[in-house]
Amino acid sequence: MRNVRFLMSIIGGSALKKRSRRTGAELFITTDEGKVRTLTYNMDNPQRLPLYVNMHGGGFTMGNAEIDDPFMPEIARKANVKIISIDYSLAPEFPFPKALNECYAVVKYAKEHPGEFGIDSDRIAVGGHSAGGNLSAGICLIDKDKRLLGIQCLILDYPPLDLFTEAGLKPLPKGALPVFICRLFDACYFNNKDARKNPLISPEYATIDDVRSFPPTLVITAHSDSLCGEGERFRDKLMDAGVAVTHKRFNAVHGFNLKSGADSDESWQMMADHLKRYLHN
Repeated sequence: MRNVRFLMSIIGGSALKKRSRRTGAELFITTDEGKVRTLTYNMDNPQRLPLYVNMHGGGFTMGNAEIDDPFMPEIARKANVKIISIDYSLAPEFPFPKALNECYAVVKYAKEHPGEFGIDSDRIAVGGHSAGGNLSAGICLIDKDKRLLGIQCLILDYPPLDLFTEAGLKPLPKGALPVFICRLFDACYFNNKDARKNPLISPEYATIDDVRSFPPTLVITAHSDSLCGEGERFRDKLMDAGVAVTHKRFNAVHGFNLKSGADSDESWQMMADHLKRYLHN
């Protein structure tokens, strides 16, 4: 396990933010799944605002809420929302469904305790980046049966949505993550390959009926990313189910918006605009 984490740290590079640099306020939320660490933003605002629940990337195996910390204050300001960014448990120590259950439980807790956060429980959005996008879609799939959360909109930022298909069979454009890394991520999250067809692990395998209840969704994909195709196939499935979808494919690599640049700025602005459009209507 130590070797896996060391390898992940090399791959993650500067994207693994040091906790000492964070701007979000650390908050531990006691949920049905136990105590979950989060970073929160704009919680000192006295207004009762919508809530955005954010989930970071990292292949389910690395990273923390600090990855997205540099971007959350601007999202909170531009979209006029409060934010809970979840530091979910990481695989392989905690394989599926631990992280997904934790993320669902945090949203459920916020929904049931709006006074603690000063939020409007009828205006909640979820979203995430890379693995966090997978978890965000999983939350919506769980809630199609439970119908507890009433999520108003969803953000899927270059998400891995097919953990079943062998990584070497996916497109490998220049700049894409190496195949062996993708295999490692998939196996660490859940080591039974056949079981990874479960839509809660691989949302691409959800049926059209499964996704009819999805809220308006923003899908961001990257051209030089082996995950681009599955993100856009899921976009098409959502549209076929009658879900309102906004999509853009950026001429970029996976994780492009963790660095500064015009495409990065545009993608974060799209996220803020999506939240503002569907949470302030």
